[in-house]
This record gives sequence, structure tokens and C-alpha cells, in this order.
Amino acid sequence: MTEAFKHLSHLEVSAFIDGELSANDTRDLQAHAAICHPCAMSLVSAMQLKAATIRASERFTAPPEALSRLTAQLRVETAKKPPVVYSFRPGAAWGALAASLVMVVSLLGWRAIHQTNTLQAELLDQHLAVLSSGSPPQVISNDRHTVKPWFQGKLPFSFNLPEAFPSGTVLKGGDLTFVNGQPAALLLFTVGKHQASVFLTQRPLNPQRLASSGAKSGFTIQYADAQELHITAVSDVNPSDLAHLVSALVNAQSAR
Repeated sequence: MTEAFKHLSHLEVSAFIDGELSANDTRDLQAHAAICHPCAMSLVSAMQLKAATIRASERFTAPPEALSRLTAQLRVETAKKPPVVYSFRPGAAWGALAASLVMVVSLLGWRAIHQTNTLQAELLDQHLAVLSSGSPPQVISNDRHTVKPWFQGKLPFSFNLPEAFPSGTVLKGGDLTFVNGQPAALLLFTVGKHQASVFLTQRPLNPQRLASSGAKSGFTIQYADAQELHITAVSDVNPSDLAHLVSALVNAQSAR
């Protein structure tokens, strides 16, 4: 694992997002990313690229001749270079090659993707990543006096958490993340039997601005502004329950 004063390598980032690290290495990497903004950005960017590639694959099929040319080019490049022995896990070498293929497919699928709301897709991707990863949040607590101070010094803004949340809503913890290139607080909740992700960023959210609530792929996405904050909530819970959570967060900001 990379020491705290060094940045994560490409192989470490690839191995992490592909789930190839051991439990101990995963914890060490997450701890490092929590205090290193450049590495946190690298991880989020890599996850966004992987998610964008999945979206592209659903909308675009590369012509057989394009895949043949790509395969031939990769064989030529491989033949030109001497074998490289990595000290990392064997699967990580494939992760590096996969990352190159990801970039190619992502570029090929750009024409099909660019008409969609990429920011909305980014938020949904991050919510789905939380649901599927099974990894605990960087700060685990249902106590607002624990969660809020954890973000201090990690973000260029501050926020309040309400003294009490709506009935059936429980704070699970939070992560440091990025939304549209901006540092953000990701607050994680359970609402009944459902999971909800709430993103807090500085206002305005450039270059795109999401002004109204909507739905995407069966999930509700709600937005609100409070003081200098922009609040975005994503969940498959009943929209009215999600609105109550957003309202509680909005009201808490006026208490500052």
C-alpha cells in the first residue's frame, strides 16, 4: 500500500475500483483518500469513467472492423515493448489494459451519451456505487455531532445537520466525494427499508444547474438550495419521504 505522503498509483486506483484489493489494502486506500484530495479525485474520476463506459455500452455497439483495428493495434504495441513485471497483484496488470480499452469505448460512445443529462447520471452512478459496493462509509455514525466535524477541513464549505430527522430516517454516515468536479459531502441515510444519498455542494453547481426534481431509472432525484449550499438527494424511496428529508436539511442550514 502506498505510504500516506505518496499519491496513489494508477495500478492501485484500477485495482480498487475493480475490487481486487484485499480488505486491509482497501481500508488503507480509503483512509489515504480521506486526507488526500488529489487521490480522492483520481478515485472518483476513475469510477465515473467506468460508469460512463457501462452507460456507453448500453447505447453503442462498436462496428466489428473498429474492434479488429483496435485489437491489431494493441498487438503491435505489445510486441514493441518488453515484458513488464509488476510488483502489484496480477489482476492489476489487466486493470491497466482495461483502463485503456475503457477510454477508447468511452470516446466511441460519446456521441450517444452527450445528449443525456450527464450530471444527473453522475449522481445516480454514485448512489448505485454506494448500494453495490458493500463498503462502509468513511465516517460511520448516526450522530450529527460526529459526522459534521469529520468533514471540517476536508471541504471548502460547512453545513448543518438537523437535530432530528423525519420519522423512519436514520443517518448512517458520510463520504468525501466530488460532484461535477466540485468537492462534496455525501451523506448516507436509510429511509425505512430504502437507502438515500444526499450530496452537499457549494452553490451554484457549475457548469450545469439542476433546478427541479425528476426521476431516472426508477430513482427519484430531488434538488434544493439553502444558504450557499446546493442539496441533491437520490433514492428509490417514496418521493414525499425523500422531500421530507431534503426539507429537514434545508431548514437546518438557516439555523447557522
